[in-house]
Amino acid sequence: MNGAAFMFFGYVSFRLLTHKPRSRIQSILGLTLAFWALLELKDILLYFPSLKTEQLVNSLLFIDGWAVAACSFYLLELTAPGWLNWKKVFLLFSPYMVFTIVYLCTFYAPIFPFYFGFILLYSAVIVLIVTFAARRYQRYIRNNYSYSEHIDVAWLKKATFILAICLATWVYTSMNITGWGDTIYYISSVILWFVIIHYSAHQITIPMPNNLKGNLLAKEPVEENGTSGTEQDNGSYYAFREELLKVMEEQQLYLNPKLTISDVANAIGTNRTYLSSYFNNKLNITFYDYINNLRIEKAGKQLLTTYPYTMNIDEIAERSGFNSTSTFRRAFLKNTGMTPLQYRKSIQK
Repeated sequence: MNGAAFMFFGYVSFRLLTHKPRSRIQSILGLTLAFWALLELKDILLYFPSLKTEQLVNSLLFIDGWAVAACSFYLLELTAPGWLNWKKVFLLFSPYMVFTIVYLCTFYAPIFPFYFGFILLYSAVIVLIVTFAARRYQRYIRNNYSYSEHIDVAWLKKATFILAICLATWVYTSMNITGWGDTIYYISSVILWFVIIHYSAHQITIPMPNNLKGNLLAKEPVEENGTSGTEQDNGSYYAFREELLKVMEEQQLYLNPKLTISDVANAIGTNRTYLSSYFNNKLNITFYDYINNLRIEKAGKQLLTTYPYTMNIDEIAERSGFNSTSTFRRAFLKNTGMTPLQYRKSIQK
């Protein structure tokens, strides 16, 4: 399993780092996996009896802890695009380096509990930050985009759960070294990164406002013109509302599967900050839900009614402005309380 894990991480990292063109997130993922491959490679030293000493085993365990920091780099970049740089990489790595250097200089075994405690604390803080950043990122997407395919990070919940299992296994096997424990660790680490690689294959990161790149805990984006989107509705502030309804009715912008709030703002001659404020503060709905509701009401229901037998669900989803059938089904269920097939059967009855 040690050799299989090394080959897995080595192969995937090589493919990612030699693929052109590649995005920033793909490069960071490739470098992270290359680092994990080196961590798996160093463990092979333990299979040589002449090298397997207590000091070597303990030293390698300290280096193993670096994997937690390496994993956090990718998660932070995924949920806060543009935040990571080499200076921050060094700062996040530095505590692990200090612990490792102190041990290599002293070989003081009682330092282990403090190291493991630090790793658990670090992991908990990273999980909290990534959770907050992921929610903020998801909210930003739904306030500015009418689609979520390949740009949302909802799949991180699955990865975080597997990461917790992987970390718990590593901590246990570090204190109680057994063959089956190491096997479970290698398997869980491969599964963890297989899930991440699977969902990251077509992941597209959305650039965040400049002020959010440097602050992972910032709550609300400040737009370029300095407007916060919470100004008072004074009568003229939402004067575009009639134009919005007219444009949607006549031009059917909602049928564009890649529609963004900037596209709509340009079409009605307003600022996207004002438009976002209108959706969130006046209609109490996100731009994402507003457009998808129009797609269901203006296209989906009509197509299901007009073509109850001749048009399948995939074609109806595409002609309604959705990028995928699964998104169409979720939006339809949220809008009507029924799936498209249930709605079609109710019409036929």
